[in-house]
Amino acid sequence: MYEYNYDRCPLPEGHIRILFLKPDADRNGDIVVELLSYSLDELARNPDRYQFTALPYSWGDDDATKNVFIDMETEDEPAPKPESDEVVKLVALLQGRAKRLNVKPNLYEFLRQLRDSKKEVALWLDYICVNQKDNLEKTNQVSRLDAIYSTAAKVSIWLGPADKDGKTDRAMDFVRFILQNGTEELFKGSYAKAWSEFLYLMRRGWFSRRWIVQEIVLAKDAELRCGSKVVHWRDFSDAVSLFALNFDTILKIIKADPVFEQSLEGITDARSVSAQVLVDILSNPCQSLESLASSLSTFHVSDPRDAVYALLKLTKDETKPPERPKTYSPPKPDYEINLLQVYTKFVQWCVQESRSLDILCRHWALPELEHRLDKEEYPEFVKLPSWIKTIDDSAHGAQSKRFGGRRTEYSFVGTPESRCYNASLGMSPTISYGMDEGTLTQREKSTSGIPEGDSKESAIAPLRSRPTKRRRINLVKRLQLDLRSSITVRGRCIGRIIKPSLMPNGVIPKQVLQRLGYHTGRTELEAIPNSLWRTLVADRGPDGRAPPSWYLRACMICLADSTNAGHMDTNKILQHDIFSLGADFLKRVQAVCWNRAFIDCGEGDMGSRLVGIGPGDSQADDLVCILYGCSVPCILRPTWCGGGDDYTPDYYELVGEAFLLGQMDGEAFVGLPEEELKGQDFRIM
Repeated sequence: MYEYNYDRCPLPEGHIRILFLKPDADRNGDIVVELLSYSLDELARNPDRYQFTALPYSWGDDDATKNVFIDMETEDEPAPKPESDEVVKLVALLQGRAKRLNVKPNLYEFLRQLRDSKKEVALWLDYICVNQKDNLEKTNQVSRLDAIYSTAAKVSIWLGPADKDGKTDRAMDFVRFILQNGTEELFKGSYAKAWSEFLYLMRRGWFSRRWIVQEIVLAKDAELRCGSKVVHWRDFSDAVSLFALNFDTILKIIKADPVFEQSLEGITDARSVSAQVLVDILSNPCQSLESLASSLSTFHVSDPRDAVYALLKLTKDETKPPERPKTYSPPKPDYEINLLQVYTKFVQWCVQESRSLDILCRHWALPELEHRLDKEEYPEFVKLPSWIKTIDDSAHGAQSKRFGGRRTEYSFVGTPESRCYNASLGMSPTISYGMDEGTLTQREKSTSGIPEGDSKESAIAPLRSRPTKRRRINLVKRLQLDLRSSITVRGRCIGRIIKPSLMPNGVIPKQVLQRLGYHTGRTELEAIPNSLWRTLVADRGPDGRAPPSWYLRACMICLADSTNAGHMDTNKILQHDIFSLGADFLKRVQAVCWNRAFIDCGEGDMGSRLVGIGPGDSQADDLVCILYGCSVPCILRPTWCGGGDDYTPDYYELVGEAFLLGQMDGEAFVGLPEEELKGQDFRIM
């Protein structure tokens, strides 16, 4: 029996394929389906006549080891009639005109669960209804996903088979119980097991998918399926919201029972639960493309290019009228281009729309694949430049790797709609893209200190610090690639890091407290320097506004509870019966300092000492710069490739965002002469 050829069911313009799942009373019988092409307009005009269920893609990472048989019946080749009601014999009767299609086990199990014993079930699911080996067809169909999901009578969300221990079955039943019994009784120790199992359900992989926002928002009706259990999406969403509202209480009752405490692995707050993040986003899905990409940064797609494509039909950027002439158009699905090209188009659009460079500081991008999805269809692999920040270094990492706990904390740049700082004093960004400039010209090669005719095999990695003497090395091939992945931005350097000090896992080391002016052992208010407590909270409260005055007193009390070694261990202090204001202060300190580094740049231009907080991998001699159009300072690392001026870097790496006390509201530009305001250009790779 041969594999299915999609040419047998072509897709004219404006058409989609609908899958008809054949009935079978035997749950273990072979899966037989039929594919037919329909006009989307016709389906939309006749919703009662053409009712189908759309299935969001989430079929797992397993190999396609299961077989689905596609019935090739045509009008001039009618199906033979079975001699009995045993539909299990159907495949044998169809031999010679049924074609095999390999599918993943998770999808196969869903089809088994949804199959009816007596009637056909009409479905749209991309894994079968779209030819996954045809990039042009994929591009065309992705552009129609909004129409497909809004036309479907229902969207069915498949979380996968039930677990063997019955936890997911009990959790699905608990959803209804939560809504029917929303009393204080639910938050007592007797319900520790039920909440633990509900948390287990909320951490299912489906909730970490990026496509799901579009699929649910556009749905007329949506249901959630796990194994044989079904609940309405609205009921599940309300149950998740109640969980988030009572998060601290629920955590306490689970922690109190050693049997269930392990279910909290990697959970630090409600934001580390993917289902909760999803429900929050769905409460306000119509945002800018930059906002959606930032909010859903940790959500997974199998093709990293879909980190952008999965959000295009939701963004308000699609529909709002242009306010000014556009240099760049909104990104559009194109599976012929590589990941760097997709991401560059996204950054170009964000900078143009926001008139800001803050996107450079956000960890929004998915990394390049480690293994090719399809040897023939996926473009060449690319190395992402430092100005495209991936989710690997975001607060919790990828939701698909959501058991690792907190890695670092939340971004200083805030959300695109609510920025906390104004370090560049509202100056407009000046940026050019290497993707637009092309490769090195012959003149650039010679002025870069790269001798012509050298062997390409002699290229070596770039130096990470200033070279002590000139070296002539061949980097023609490397620089050609890097220039395409570079940007050139304008800004002003305000300092050089002398010595960074890491603050691991919420511990503020003694030497950091001392360098901020605190003398160990003194606990009176007068002994707490403003530079200390203001730096630890990044001079803001959790709402992004000026910090409350009581932070000073809370800092004093917490310092009195420091370790014998003189460190401020925020985790240990929080475990004590600390007063609520002290706990709020420490949570803010954790939000700012967790796995970041204290940075000291010595005296600035105005004679005051420049201190603050930067990325955990900050190094001595890194530069602290304010890029025009960026709301916070950035750490740039000068890098030499061995040619050219010993004191002029060949390019810079963007290490990340930073907080500098007294430099967050444009102070670096106040009173500067016009000549100095011009700044300097930084080529970042």
